[in-house]
Amino acid sequence: MKEDFKVASVFIGTIIGAGLASGQEILQFFSLYGTKGFYGILICCFLYIFFTSIIVRLCFRYKFHSYKEAVDFVLGKRTGFFIDLFLTFFIFGSNTIMISGGGAMLHEYANVDKAWGIFIMAGLTFLAAVFSTKGVVAVNSIIVPLSTITILIMGILVFINIPSPYNFQISMAAAPSVKKNWILSAVLYSSFNLMSATGVLSPMISESRSGKHFIRGTILGSLVLIGLMLIINSSILIYAPGSFKSEIPNLYISKKFGNLIPFILTAVIWLEMFSTDVGDLYSLSNRIHHSFKIPYITSLLIIMLFSIPAAFIGFSNLIKLLYPPYGAVSLIFLAGSIIKFLGTNRNKA
Repeated sequence: MKEDFKVASVFIGTIIGAGLASGQEILQFFSLYGTKGFYGILICCFLYIFFTSIIVRLCFRYKFHSYKEAVDFVLGKRTGFFIDLFLTFFIFGSNTIMISGGGAMLHEYANVDKAWGIFIMAGLTFLAAVFSTKGVVAVNSIIVPLSTITILIMGILVFINIPSPYNFQISMAAAPSVKKNWILSAVLYSSFNLMSATGVLSPMISESRSGKHFIRGTILGSLVLIGLMLIINSSILIYAPGSFKSEIPNLYISKKFGNLIPFILTAVIWLEMFSTDVGDLYSLSNRIHHSFKIPYITSLLIIMLFSIPAAFIGFSNLIKLLYPPYGAVSLIFLAGSIIKFLGTNRNKA
C-alpha cells in the first residue's frame, strides 16, 4: 500500500503542475465549455485509468528505460523518431518555462532578483533530480499532499460561501461565450498528460519488480486528480465571470477568503512548478542517458546548460501554441499503445 501511494503521488505530481494548481488549465480545457466541462472531466477519469493500465503493463513487460524506448516500440523507429523529436522539444520547453516561471515568482513575491530567481529554481531542480527516482518520489510525496489539501480547503470555502442559490446560472450568463468542442478538449488534455506521465513512469517501472502497485497507484492518482479537477471547475464556474478573466483563477477565488489561503496557494503554485520541472528533467535525462550512453549526471548538466539561458528568453507563447499539437501527437502514441498491447497479448495467446 505504501508503494501505491508513492506511485499515486508521482502520477498526481506529474499531471497536476502549476497549470492545474493555478486553475488556468481547468479554465481553458473545461470551464470554457460550461456544464459540459464536468462531462469532459469524467472522460478524463476513464482515459487516465484505461491508458495507464495499458502503458504500465507495456513498460513493465518490456522494461522501457525512457519515453523514447516506449515510443519506438509502440510506433516503430521511423515514426517514433519524429514523435520523439517533438516530445523532447516540448518537454524541454516545459522544463524551461518552469525555470523561468519559478524565477519570476520568486522575483515578484519574494523580491529576489529575477536572474537569481532563475538560478535558485534551476539549482534546486538539479539537486532533486540528481537523486533520480528517489528524488522524484521524495519531492512529490511532500508537495502533492500540500497541493491536495490546499485545493480541498479552497473548495470547502467556496461551497459554504456560495453567494446565492442562483449564482451559477447568473455567472454562466455573464461569462464569456462558451465553446462547443468539449469532447475533443477533454481528449487532448488527457492525452498530453498521459504522455508526460509515461516519460516519468517508464524509467521508474523499469526499476520495479512488480507492476501491480503502479496500476493501483495510477488508479488512485487518477481518482484524486478527478476530484481536484471537479472542485476547481466548480469554483471557477461559481465565481464567473471574474474567474474567467483572471490569469490565475484559483488565486482570484482564494482572495475572497482572506490573505492566508492566497499566500499558501501562491507557495503551492511555485512548488508545483518545481515538481513539474523535476519530473521534466528526470524524464529528459533518462532519455539522453539511455540513448547516448551518457552518465545520468552529465545528462542533467547538459540539459541545464541549455535550459538556463533559454529561461531568460521565455517560451510561454510557444508552449501555449504547442499544447494542442502535443495532445494530438500524444493521441497517436496512445492509439498505437492499444494496438501494440492487443497485438502482444494475441501473440502470447
